[in-house]
Amino acid sequence: MNQNIKLIIIITVVLLTSFVYNKIKPEKKVVQLKKELIYSSDSKDDKLGKKLNINTAVLEDYLKVGITLSIAKKVYNYRELVGRIDNLEELERLDGIGSKTITKLSKNLEIGEGGVVRKIKINTLTPKGLKYRGFTKKEVTKILKFKKENEVIYSNIDMMKILSEKRYQEYEDILNYNSH
Repeated sequence: MNQNIKLIIIITVVLLTSFVYNKIKPEKKVVQLKKELIYSSDSKDDKLGKKLNINTAVLEDYLKVGITLSIAKKVYNYRELVGRIDNLEELERLDGIGSKTITKLSKNLEIGEGGVVRKIKINTLTPKGLKYRGFTKKEVTKILKFKKENEVIYSNIDMMKILSEKRYQEYEDILNYNSH
């Protein structure tokens, strides 16, 4: 009899455990995700099919239109550095973004209003920052060499020694020579 009671208890525990497990385990559901095109929240009147304004979009907006997190961060951080993007080809300055990526991005992004070109703090910008601002490798090398020899670039006169006249004219209005 003692053995029968043990057997009944074991069977009861197994059945209860099985019953409880089935009640609390999550159900497996098949969920079909729809890809939605959701655009920048700048305007409540946005229409489906409208491209995202690269100069006003927040990071989440890039993700909502299907741009990968890696590329979205690069584009967003670049725009934060420069202040305004005037053409998508500028993005080729970024590591990991080439002409094929630009072509893909152009399907969802457009150059719109917004943003103001930030001044280039020539004495504090890193080589990577200089590259992002459009300086060539040769120009970056010249800038770094000049700063090594003279500590800082003091004025437009120094920059004209480093850059060609044409290139200097492209940058003259946005250069800042303050070290802080």
